[in-house]
Amino acid sequence: MSSAALITRICEINAQLAALLPATQSASAGESTFSVDELRALSGPISEMAPILAAAKLTQDPQVTAQIQTYKAHLRNLQPTLERLRQMLLAQRSQLATNQAQLQAVSDWAAALSSTQQL
Repeated sequence: MSSAALITRICEINAQLAALLPATQSASAGESTFSVDELRALSGPISEMAPILAAAKLTQDPQVTAQIQTYKAHLRNLQPTLERLRQMLLAQRSQLATNQAQLQAVSDWAAALSSTQQL
């Protein structure tokens, strides 16, 4: 990939991340919700950067280096927010597991009640 193509693609990815940063920060502050679609929108550019970073290592272009530094800054800004979101998701998963266990207990109780009433 040429330096110009690298710069263009990294600029596009940086713009995508910059646009998503406010939503992630708002969600981690509890001001909004962060949907699955937003999470996918965030993971797409990040996943796409792996081969781009590998290609960028082969170039000495200062513009590529500058764009990679911007990308790294976006990642540093995202890291605490994503960690808070991860913790929120883990808490929700724990709550869902608790609710599922309660639902199973009620279901078992209802089945037992039904079987004793049939006797």
